[in-house]
Amino acid sequence: MIKRARTISTKLFLLTSLFLIVFLTVLMVVQSAFFESYYRNKKKNELQDALASFAASHYKQAGDENKLPELFPEFEKRYAATMAIGRMKDGFLVLGSPTRMRVIQVVDKDGNFIQRLPQLPSISVTDNGMKYVVNAMNFWHAKSDLVRRVLDLGETVSFVNSYADTELSTIAAVAPLKGEGGTEYVLLAASSLQPVGEAAGIVKDFYVYFLLLAVGLIVVLTYVYSRMISRPLVRLNEAAGRMAKLDFTARCDDGAQDEIGSLGKTLNFLSQNLNDTLGQLNAANEQLNSANEQLKADIENEKRLERLRREFVASVSHELKTPISLIGGYAEGLKDGIVQGERRDEYLDVIIEESERMASLVRDMLDLSQLESGKFTLSPQPFRIGALAESLTDKMFVELHKKRLVCEVGLEDPEAEVVGDEFRIGQVLTNLLANAIKHAPEGGKIRITTAEGPGEGVPGSNGTVWVEVYNDGDPIPDSDMNLIWDAFHTVDKSRNRELGGFGIGLAIVRNILTLHGSDFGVRNVQGGVLFYFSLPLASDG
Repeated sequence: MIKRARTISTKLFLLTSLFLIVFLTVLMVVQSAFFESYYRNKKKNELQDALASFAASHYKQAGDENKLPELFPEFEKRYAATMAIGRMKDGFLVLGSPTRMRVIQVVDKDGNFIQRLPQLPSISVTDNGMKYVVNAMNFWHAKSDLVRRVLDLGETVSFVNSYADTELSTIAAVAPLKGEGGTEYVLLAASSLQPVGEAAGIVKDFYVYFLLLAVGLIVVLTYVYSRMISRPLVRLNEAAGRMAKLDFTARCDDGAQDEIGSLGKTLNFLSQNLNDTLGQLNAANEQLNSANEQLKADIENEKRLERLRREFVASVSHELKTPISLIGGYAEGLKDGIVQGERRDEYLDVIIEESERMASLVRDMLDLSQLESGKFTLSPQPFRIGALAESLTDKMFVELHKKRLVCEVGLEDPEAEVVGDEFRIGQVLTNLLANAIKHAPEGGKIRITTAEGPGEGVPGSNGTVWVEVYNDGDPIPDSDMNLIWDAFHTVDKSRNRELGGFGIGLAIVRNILTLHGSDFGVRNVQGGVLFYFSLPLASDG
């Protein structure tokens, strides 16, 4: 296991974080150190250019100086400055704001104070803008090189004026207003640097918090960045480890168009080839296992069929042996003339009954063979299901009477007509009744009922008739519930002659109802067993 401190992700994270933090720290220190001077120079140059442009735009000829103060407010508002016009002849300063018009400071050409005119308002101590302009004028007068550049060279100059008694500083600009006789007036603009200092202090404080936030963001982003870079390598390593354990379904990310992506594609190609080979081997093994399972199933099916054949042969042999023996014995008695009169008729009745029993067995086998061949066709026609049920009950009166069974017929609508092959539905009811008689206890009850329900989408029908055949008796075991419809399957294995049957009747019922598209089944109910099936109700039209 690679130690955490040695992983490429950790190394990349530490190196990148350290570099970015150092770089950002140095950048902020440099900005904090030079921000104020940079901003001061920028504002000084901006004020100088703006004042020169203002003078050039609004002073065209002598006399325009009287109109300039009206334009001062817009300039002062835009550049946060105070403007004034200085007259070089007598040192007057004319300020432009309405509340301070013609505030005049008298100075000589060298900037020395001469006098303050008594008839004019004095400078307000709280009017910092006026102080800035007067001090700027005095400072400019005191600098002979600045005076020469303005008066002699006609340049616009700017400078920073600091106050000895305070920490405040101002930026000022002086532009010449040239007339025909030379420069008689100058245009002044002064702006305090106090907001710049305050802004610089705020920026320094802000940088502290910003640096802390930036360090946090750098750590997070560097972690994400290092994970993005190292994750493909980690996944390549994991995929290679899985391949080493013969898990060739492992895949690498190969979407990147770089060396890592190329390596991923190569590993994926190798893994795919190995996986295909292993898959072919597994498929061959699965086919072999499937063939073995199929062979086992075929063997079991053959065993089951063989068992059914043996049971069928034994059942048929048993069923045929008894009537053949009876027919042979009674026929020999009649031939030898050992009986006369009524006894002779009894012998003949036995022979006829046993012949009919064998004929019934043969008919059932032929019907089942036809139904299972798939070539059997129905002849559906409307018929009264209630009349068919009552008719079959009457025909089976003798079998019912032998076991003293009570058979009830309950019809919701005795006149209801259904669509189906009447003869084959008659077979269904006959086999179900025979099955009910076979399993009902002596003295028990059998009940045939019909009920109408909603249509099931059968063409030509507008509803459904449900037919139910109930008999008292023991429930069908769960293990036989799905097998009773199979041919030759009997719940009772004793082959009791009184019970009769050999597992063909319900197989015939299943095939006939399947051809009709009927919904049929069987379920255990309280006291007995209930068979049911459905038929489409014939349309009234």
